[in-house]
Amino acid sequence: MTRHITILCLLLPASAAAQARPDSATRTRADSARADSARALPTMQVTASAVATDARRVAQPTAILDGTALRRTQGASLGETMELIPGVRSLSMTTGIGKPVIRGLTNNRVVTLANGQRTETQQWGHDHSPNVESADAERLEVVKGPASVLYGSDALGGVVNVVRRKLPSAEGAQNVTRGRMALAYNSANLAPTATLTGEGARGAFGWRVSGTGRRAEDLRTPTGPLFNSGNRTGYLEAAGGYHGKSRDVELTVSSRDETIRIADDPVSSPDYTGRQRIRTERFTVESNARRGAHRLHMQAGYESNRRSEFEDATTRDVTLGLHSRTAIAFANWHHAPWRGVTGVVGTQLQHTDFRTFGEETLIPDNTAQAVGVYALQQKTVGDWSLSGGARYDWRTLDTPGNDVLQLAATSRRFDALTGTAGVVYKATAPVSVALNVARGFRAPSASDLFANGFHEGTRAFEIGRADLRVETSLNTDLGVRLRTSRVFGEVTGYVNRIRDYIYLAPVGLPGRALDSLEVRQGNARLVGAEAALTALLAGGFSANVTGDMVHATNTTDRTALPFVPPLRTTGTLRWDEVGGHGRSFAVTGEWNARQTRVFRDDFAPSAWGALHLSTGFSRLTSRGLVHVDLSVRNATNARYRDFMSRYKDFANAAGRALVLRVTTDL
Repeated sequence: MTRHITILCLLLPASAAAQARPDSATRTRADSARADSARALPTMQVTASAVATDARRVAQPTAILDGTALRRTQGASLGETMELIPGVRSLSMTTGIGKPVIRGLTNNRVVTLANGQRTETQQWGHDHSPNVESADAERLEVVKGPASVLYGSDALGGVVNVVRRKLPSAEGAQNVTRGRMALAYNSANLAPTATLTGEGARGAFGWRVSGTGRRAEDLRTPTGPLFNSGNRTGYLEAAGGYHGKSRDVELTVSSRDETIRIADDPVSSPDYTGRQRIRTERFTVESNARRGAHRLHMQAGYESNRRSEFEDATTRDVTLGLHSRTAIAFANWHHAPWRGVTGVVGTQLQHTDFRTFGEETLIPDNTAQAVGVYALQQKTVGDWSLSGGARYDWRTLDTPGNDVLQLAATSRRFDALTGTAGVVYKATAPVSVALNVARGFRAPSASDLFANGFHEGTRAFEIGRADLRVETSLNTDLGVRLRTSRVFGEVTGYVNRIRDYIYLAPVGLPGRALDSLEVRQGNARLVGAEAALTALLAGGFSANVTGDMVHATNTTDRTALPFVPPLRTTGTLRWDEVGGHGRSFAVTGEWNARQTRVFRDDFAPSAWGALHLSTGFSRLTSRGLVHVDLSVRNATNARYRDFMSRYKDFANAAGRALVLRVTTDL
């Protein structure tokens, strides 16, 4: 739940952030990377367009977090790392769970990718975090709004792609061997983190091995520690590949093992010591075959996610066990330009086998299968950049039934047609206008349909609904983008209308509303805006302001939707040394309004503000670059509760916290 510092590079458009006055050490590293790798690419946004495209020509709102910005904001969870990007928040639960919330939508409405491979680790409830490690990522790409044309079901709210670094390649007879080490410590939860990476190349063959270890104790708040809120995480990844003139092939395997302790209300459950253990293994093989201006991009992957939930710290007996095994593959043909039109035609296949184990039963065993076909095209005509695409999906969900849940064998089929159309006028001019209209969909999950029991991980009784229909959305974005030599940013407004919106309704007693959650369906409308503006001042100073808000309504019964973030604004004054040792200093103020629109008995904490400070420097040594970053979060030790925290009923957010990061080349 700890927040990180708003910095210059979080601005939109994303390409402007990457170019906003880098310090000398950053420029040195970039130059070195281009010399070492024949595969280095300029900054491009690819998650929203499927083809290498200048981010300014992408009609759909996007953001990229990379380089210095990613290093300084790296957190214990994906949501925590990204939460100060305008339009993005984190739905938090302990220091290890942080789900990305994009424009008020989360859970199964945000698709998470591990270097392009779709993950299925958050399908069992709104508190299940995407088990994707970003500690050694090159960048995080965020697509805001429906992206079902490329990613199918669940991409109503957006997409997050954790992109790993390119494998190195060696030019000529010179081999490449290098390493990196990143160390961090956060005093808010006495949390050390270490990431060690080694990589190399010989000719066209490249390899990488990376490992991350993280430990967090109970969260420190201004009123004392939050009992049973720590976690442990270990992550290993190995990748190897061949990069030839006409074909690339890469193989990646990874394993993530984490134990998360789950806090509960100290008044009603003072001695609760429940925990989760989550083990995730992934295997991915990816290839690119080029022939002239054509390219065939294929990827196949396998993911095993085994989640064991325990009712106390000492028992070895699993209270609730959830195990999914997913095989997924896609093939994208990137065709040569035809009358100025470029784009991709593709197909995607997915098979998920789910089994339960343990003492309790929440969801029945089930099998889900999906097939999708799609095309996305783009063209530039003078000052206009045009894009459009369509997709059709077939999905099935079958269960043999379950006696405990009193459920007979059931088979459901969900089909959907989605599309997108966008235009950017004067994409490379100082002022440009972007309009995008997109239709997305979400097929009900097994948890939505059949859940019926106490969920140890969320500390709530969950009730599904077996007759749910496919959820569809129609989203319209309109944005104005500004980019000059000294001022750049973007203001975007959107309206997202969702038909057959599936949501968890708190139905517990007053003061304990989230203890019982029931799946319901209705129509919804989300109207919002997000803005970011940076001005480069004299003497290495820059000023940055951001803001975002969303107004969400269940139009069926005119009530508010649950778990929608309130208005937020930030302001940062930053100084970066021009030349020299890359010294920097920043002061950030963050303000969150009180959420006045809450669902039934949900608790809305008071408005709050916090002050954050940061400083840092870089040194170029004989071994490479060394970066030292020091920040003080919540410098005034303000006492507040965050609306997006699942602990807001009984616990404050983190108090004053010192965060130290040291990153070095080896």
